[in-house]
Amino acid sequence: MGMKDVIHINAGEDLSSRQYHAINVSGTLAANPEAAMGILQNKPNASGRDASALYAGPSFYRAGGAVAAGDLLTVTTSGWFAVSNSGDQIVGRAISAVASGGSGEGVFNFATVGYSIITN
Repeated sequence: MGMKDVIHINAGEDLSSRQYHAINVSGTLAANPEAAMGILQNKPNASGRDASALYAGPSFYRAGGAVAAGDLLTVTTSGWFAVSNSGDQIVGRAISAVASGGSGEGVFNFATVGYSIITN
């Protein structure tokens, strides 16, 4: 998938079933884009284990709703990703379409989060 910028933090909980969800600096699931610092790349199975978080570059992600290729993405509850609406903070763009609950591919940048301005 190309170059990835990843940092390592201590998991704050068992994240073994949460690979490709958004996490925060405490190593727990992010509840919103403001709290998110990256996408979990591995499966730490206990608090204190290494959690690899992608903060910029291409990655898989877990969709909390249907996403089309090209959609701008934000973070929702429990670290899921969803299509952003006007006024939402944008953390990435979908490369491929994905159904709700599935894994998709996208390009992300958590270092410089911007806002969505959608005009229809």
